[in-house]
Amino acid sequence: MTRLPSRADGSLVLVLAGEFDGGTVAPLRRALAAARAASAPRTIVDVSGVVHADSGLLKLLVQAHHRLPRFTVAGPFPPQLRRLLEISGLAGTLRCTPDVEAALGA
Repeated sequence: MTRLPSRADGSLVLVLAGEFDGGTVAPLRRALAAARAASAPRTIVDVSGVVHADSGLLKLLVQAHHRLPRFTVAGPFPPQLRRLLEISGLAGTLRCTPDVEAALGA
């Protein structure tokens, strides 16, 4: 996971890459907690580099959705993650955009 520098408007972008499951989500959990503590006006999680995800990642995304203002999950969405979001019903619950630029413009 990479944390990009905050943009001029205070938006925080977290770029995920690799596998995210219950055993590997701790860095993302810490980054989301830091965003909440810093009162970031907008937090965007770029999932385009996720190669595998399970309920551990979904749980964090749902928690962030409830705890952070203007929280957005940005694609492009890898097929496995898109399917997981659709099966879980979260595709219609989370604010999702096709990419980071669309999230920044929302």
